[in-house]
Amino acid sequence: MTRLLLTGMFVVASACGGDDASSADDGASGAEADSGSPSPETGNTSASTDGSTTDGDSSSVSDGGSDDGASGPIECRAKGDGKSTITFINRCDGALFFRGSGIDGGELAPGQHACRDLGDTVETISAIRYWGYVGVDPGPERHTLAELTLNTDFHDFDWYNISHVDAHNLPMQIIPVGMDDCRTLTCPESLLEGCPPEGRFLVDGEIVSCVSPDRDNPESPVAQYFDAACADAYSWSGDDEESMAACAGEDYDVVFCP
Repeated sequence: MTRLLLTGMFVVASACGGDDASSADDGASGAEADSGSPSPETGNTSASTDGSTTDGDSSSVSDGGSDDGASGPIECRAKGDGKSTITFINRCDGALFFRGSGIDGGELAPGQHACRDLGDTVETISAIRYWGYVGVDPGPERHTLAELTLNTDFHDFDWYNISHVDAHNLPMQIIPVGMDDCRTLTCPESLLEGCPPEGRFLVDGEIVSCVSPDRDNPESPVAQYFDAACADAYSWSGDDEESMAACAGEDYDVVFCP
């Protein structure tokens, strides 16, 4: 595919989604395309903490992948193989559990990776979300999210973003594999210790997530903290200007604790 790059995308007229009690990890900004035009706020596909989708159509997303728990060179994907593949990479100090839309979740030791084939490189794969945790799982709507929509009919772009709209629990990076002209999104620092008091979610006295109490308010202390800490991620639901990226790519790496 021709290398194309577009960042700081179009601003949606109104934000979709929102907290939905029936959705396990709904509510991030999302990478969504409708009739070829990007809409960064999805809310129509929710992924539960066991990796299954709870809303929306996941027919275009398939389980797959190989090399679970592998380390060293990544050999479970190949450019031009006709597959849209996500590789999950653990650079955290402890064992990582990863979950998300339409995939089998997994566990990775430090330095290990795992691939998941999501479908082909032609059919649109809409509003998919992935997250992970080390140690205690903070639970639904308390994770950093990687969000993507792949293979859109808008210049064959894939739309992708990191979301702190609901919360931050781990540092994250999204890399368009083999596409040097496309934007890598990176939030490399843990935001737990500096989290404003109203956002701290504790388990046994330990902060395991920094949660935004109002995802639609850019003036909330947590949203402002997220925005100042990492411009590459959505800090609130309407944070479109710098946080969305697009690339006519094929495969993506989701790196935890980059």
